[in-house]
Amino acid sequence: MPPVLSETLIWCVTLLLFGMGLIGTLIPMLPGIIIIAAGCIWQGIMGSHSLAWWEWTVLALLVAGGLVIDKISGGMGAKKFGSTSAGIWGAIIGAIVGAILFPPIVGLLVMPFLGALLAELIFARKDIAAAFKAGSGAALGMLTGLLLEFTCGLLIIAWFCSCYFLF
Repeated sequence: MPPVLSETLIWCVTLLLFGMGLIGTLIPMLPGIIIIAAGCIWQGIMGSHSLAWWEWTVLALLVAGGLVIDKISGGMGAKKFGSTSAGIWGAIIGAIVGAILFPPIVGLLVMPFLGALLAELIFARKDIAAAFKAGSGAALGMLTGLLLEFTCGLLIIAWFCSCYFLF
């Protein structure tokens, strides 16, 4: 460890990255899992303890799992309810706009649904009942994906901290 950086400063940066990463898991299109992984790598390199190769391997598998969850869960939920790609994109755009402009409940629950519903009505030319069902599926899939990604982020942080302090 370079003598210029104290362990406290290193942990402050690590905790900042962990916090930003967890927030990033709840906002679509932000690389929350990658930011959390960056915090682990930062602390692993700059901190006073080092992790064993097998601990880094488990950490890498958790990060890969989080990235896979991020990519497939929303689409799986949307497809299960009959959403088209227009509905999926509508839900993504709705979630981004909602996360920026509205409080979390409205932004992450209502806006993806409205985005998917409108996209299904306008671009996929579905009737209101089919668009409602597809919009519900797209929003539910996105919400499930966000919650699973957040949970995976917590697991990554918990694994890293347990390895860093206990093993």
